Amino acid sequence: MINLSKREYIEKALKQKDNSKAIVAGWVDKIKVLGKIAFLTLKDYSGLLQVISTDKEGIKELSKLTPESVIICSGIIKKSEQKSGDKELQLEKFEIISKAETPLPIDLVQNTTILDKRIDFRSLDLRNNKTQAIFKIQSEIANSFREFFRKNDFIEIQCPCIISSASEGGTELFSVKYFEKQAYLAQSPQLYKQLCTISLEKVFTITPVWRAEKHNTNRHLNESRQMDIEIAFNEDMHVMKYLEESVQFIVSQIIKNCQKELEILNLKLKIPKSKYLSYDEAIKLVKLKYGEDLTPEAEKELCEIYPDAIIFVHSWPINLKPFYILPKSLSKNEKLSKGFDALYGSIEISSGGQRVHLPELLIKQLKDKGLNPKNFEFYINSFRFGSPIHSGWSIGLERFTMALLRLDNIREACLFPRDRERLTP
Repeated sequence: MINLSKREYIEKALKQKDNSKAIVAGWVDKIKVLGKIAFLTLKDYSGLLQVISTDKEGIKELSKLTPESVIICSGIIKKSEQKSGDKELQLEKFEIISKAETPLPIDLVQNTTILDKRIDFRSLDLRNNKTQAIFKIQSEIANSFREFFRKNDFIEIQCPCIISSASEGGTELFSVKYFEKQAYLAQSPQLYKQLCTISLEKVFTITPVWRAEKHNTNRHLNESRQMDIEIAFNEDMHVMKYLEESVQFIVSQIIKNCQKELEILNLKLKIPKSKYLSYDEAIKLVKLKYGEDLTPEAEKELCEIYPDAIIFVHSWPINLKPFYILPKSLSKNEKLSKGFDALYGSIEISSGGQRVHLPELLIKQLKDKGLNPKNFEFYINSFRFGSPIHSGWSIGLERFTMALLRLDNIREACLFPRDRERLTP
C-alpha cells in the first residue's frame, strides 16, 4: 500500500527538485498509451501533473483506467523531455482508490452539457476547471467582504432564519410548522440586524434567505445568500460609500489572489469607479415614467452608459421602497425616500437606505403598506428606548458573483440552486 498520509498536492510536488520522490493523489484527467509508453494526466484542486510509465505491466494497468477515477501514485519527479521543460512524475507504482463508471453523465472536456444537467451532477461538474474557478472566486468574495468590515471595526452577527412574520412585507414567504405555531423562513435579516445596530453600532452578516416568488428567470433564486451591513449614526449617502469602497476592495483582492481563475474564465477585471444618480435622473436616461421601477433592460442600459462603474440610484419614491426606509423629510407631503439601489455588471446587486428609527412613523408606514403593526411589536418597541439613526444595505452573493464574472445565469454562481423546479441535489 502507498502511504496516503505522505500524499502531496500536485502544486507542491511540481516544486520539488528533480529526482526527488513524490506521492500524489487525484483524479484521472486523460490517458494516452503510445506503444511502450503511457501518458496520464492527474488533476487535483491545485493543478495538473503528467504521469509517465514505461513499465509493461504498469502500462497495461493504466490503460484500464477511466476518466475521473481516483488514484494515488508514487514515483520520481523529473524534468520533462518535452520542449515545455515542465516537470512530470516517472511512475513507479499506483493504486486505484475508486474507478469511475463510464461514460460520464456530463461532458467535462468540452463543457457542452446544458446547465440543468450539469447541476443534476453538480459534484462531478465541480471538477471542471471553469466551474471550480467560479466558486474559488466566490469564496474570495465572501472572505474579502468579511476582511473589509472586520478591518472597519464591524461585528459579525448571526440572525435567526426562522421568523414569525414577513421581514419586508408581502406574501412571498415559505411557511413552516414551528411546533404549534406558524412560522416562516426569513426573507432577510433586516429587522434583526437593525435591532443589533441600535446597540452594537456596526454589524455585518452573511446569511441564507428565502423568497417564495414564483419567478423563473436567469437572475432569481428562491434561496440565496446575502452579505448585509447595518451601521448607526450614518445616513444613506454615507452607507453608500461603504458599499462603494467594499466592492472596490473585493475586486482588488480577486485581481490579486485569483489570477489563475480569472485566466481560466478569460476575464480581465477593473476596479470599478462610482456614479451617483437620483431616481429622477436615472429614469430620464432610460426613458421610464415617474413611479416605475427599473426594469432589467433599464438596469442594463444604465450600466452600458456608465461601464465599469457601480451606479447608485438614490432618492426613490417612498411608495417603491419597503416600510422600514426613511422618508427624505418628516413632512406629511414627502414623497421621496432615503432608499437606494446599486447596479453593477448590468444588474442590481444591492438595495439599501436609511431606516425608520421613530416608532410612530414606523407604525404609520406599516399601515400604509397594508401590514399589521401588531405583527411587528417586538421590532417597533425596540426603538422606544433610544435609537440612533442608522442605515444599511445588502448584496446578494450569487447575484454579485454573476455580475462580476459576467455569467449568463445566476445558477452558475450557486452550488446547489433552489428554484421553482429544483429541490435536489
